[in-house]
Amino acid sequence: MIDWHKRLLKQMMEQFNLNSYQVAWISFLEGVLLTIIFYEFFVY
Repeated sequence: MIDWHKRLLKQMMEQFNLNSYQVAWISFLEGVLLTIIFYEFFVY
């Protein structure tokens, strides 16, 4: 399963011309966005 995920991520990085640093920022911002959405809909 881990090898499959690594291959998929590498293919996506090549397809969208991203490096590891950019993927890390995208993942970070996705986490922040999802946290805000969950907070707004499920805390109040």
